[in-house]
Amino acid sequence: MFERYTERARRTIFSARHIAWLTGSWEIETQYLLLGLLKEDQSLARRFFGSPWALDDVWGQVSKSITVCEKPVGPGDLKLSTLSKRVLVFAAAEAELLSNRHIGTEHLLLGLLRQEKCFAAEMLHQRGIHLGATREELIRTRHVDSAQEEFAREGSSLPDVVELRTRIKPTMDRTKDALAHHEFKKAHTYSDEERAALYKLYLLCRQQGLSDWLYE
Repeated sequence: MFERYTERARRTIFSARHIAWLTGSWEIETQYLLLGLLKEDQSLARRFFGSPWALDDVWGQVSKSITVCEKPVGPGDLKLSTLSKRVLVFAAAEAELLSNRHIGTEHLLLGLLRQEKCFAAEMLHQRGIHLGATREELIRTRHVDSAQEEFAREGSSLPDVVELRTRIKPTMDRTKDALAHHEFKKAHTYSDEERAALYKLYLLCRQQGLSDWLYE
């Protein structure tokens, strides 16, 4: 399904699923696609939102709509909502319209804007981001999501948050290393440890009103 997607666009879908799971959603709704997009492509965020850290602002709005507090299923079991599926169809159509072979993060943004009656499009419109102007801007200046800038963000200095973030990275590295060596049993174990630590970080950050968990 995602053969034509760029690496960063695929990571957007993965991040959307992960954020939806952490926040207790039963499916990957359009607002999670937008959050995943802003997390994975900060250059696109700065270009159209005016800041590479637009994720914080959008999360602040999304978090007010969350009512589920417990994880209902495993992250791999979450499916795209009907509206999110339409967004991906629109994204593919936008790539064709712009004569692009691959589907990148910019096409996902256009797909969200084309699905006008969804939460993500509503938030985009509130921030002055509209389909016609965004498409015209991308026609004038192509966005290459593989050529990314590095943005430095200072995280929280709370000891508990720092400790959890310090513990998570080595676990992520072990998971990647195990997968690279085809040690899938180990990778599964490490992945479970990673998810447990990430969920603890999410709960702690929510309690403290922080968004650090979004950047893991």
